[in-house]
Amino acid sequence: MKKMVFICIVVLISVYIFYPVFDSEGISYLIIFCCFATLCFTIAKIMTGNDPADYESTEKEMNRRYSEDEIFSYNAEGFYFKKESKPKQYLKYSDIIEVNSFSIRFLQDQIQSGLEIITVNEKYEFLDQYCTGMEKFTEKLSENLPFHQNDELKMMNNNGLKKRNLYLRSYENCFTELHNN
Repeated sequence: MKKMVFICIVVLISVYIFYPVFDSEGISYLIIFCCFATLCFTIAKIMTGNDPADYESTEKEMNRRYSEDEIFSYNAEGFYFKKESKPKQYLKYSDIIEVNSFSIRFLQDQIQSGLEIITVNEKYEFLDQYCTGMEKFTEKLSENLPFHQNDELKMMNNNGLKKRNLYLRSYENCFTELHNN
């Protein structure tokens, strides 16, 4: 690609220098137009060249992401996770009362998103940006909890916090557990 840019620049310079040599002005204009068009498309391709271009590379990347546990480890009843400098914690699927996905505007152009998990005793937030293995984690949660995807995204405050409820346990079960504890 960089060779193509170099060749176009050389052709443009030679057309500029030897402009009177061509019999028709139209030929010179056609060569100049073709070089500029080639330069535009080549530079655009160079600028976006890091994006996966085909289906197979995208599929491989997603398979790699769905296979990585990273900060999470799973068993049949729940999962372990390690956040920052805290010791490894265990959370049972049966202890989860509510799961929300959220996004919040941070500064002007950045958006942070993640999952909020609420239990009887505590609330946990996992940001996509800082918690690796979120793709597999979300998949495991949806396998073990009956997620409902039809809930709408709701604006929660003026700072741009938006939430979507993915799972909410029935209130009767929650109140029974609170009374038992």
